[in-house]
Amino acid sequence: MRDQTGFTLLEVLVALAVLAIAMGAITGAATQSVNSVGYLRDQTFAGWMALNKVNELLLDPKPWPDAGSRKGSADLANRTWRWEAQFKKTDDPDLSRLEVAVRAYENGPVLSALVAFKSRPPPDESTEDRSPSDRAPKSQLRSP
Repeated sequence: MRDQTGFTLLEVLVALAVLAIAMGAITGAATQSVNSVGYLRDQTFAGWMALNKVNELLLDPKPWPDAGSRKGSADLANRTWRWEAQFKKTDDPDLSRLEVAVRAYENGPVLSALVAFKSRPPPDESTEDRSPSDRAPKSQLRSP
């Protein structure tokens, strides 16, 4: 019999099986990485959307309702985001609580949630009851 060089059929099949398992694991890891990047992108945009909505409601001069909710949608990054704002009372009567939740689609999972508080403005004091020295800023008062 002659000496044969090379691999046997069994060795080649085992090598191909190991290679197929390794390639499957690499493909799975790459797919998971792509999905994670997409999810993190969505969470980032949803966070920005929540911040925009909180700031919009904080800058609104009208007082917040004591309780209730508002829903709406807004466009950001070529997508339409769904938001829900819930107004709640707090133990302090001069303080209101706002919870904003942002979703990518109606009834989808909440991607970002923020909580904000807004105090009621103090009542206006009439300036007629105060003396001129009380109305002037402290920097303009001079001692004799």
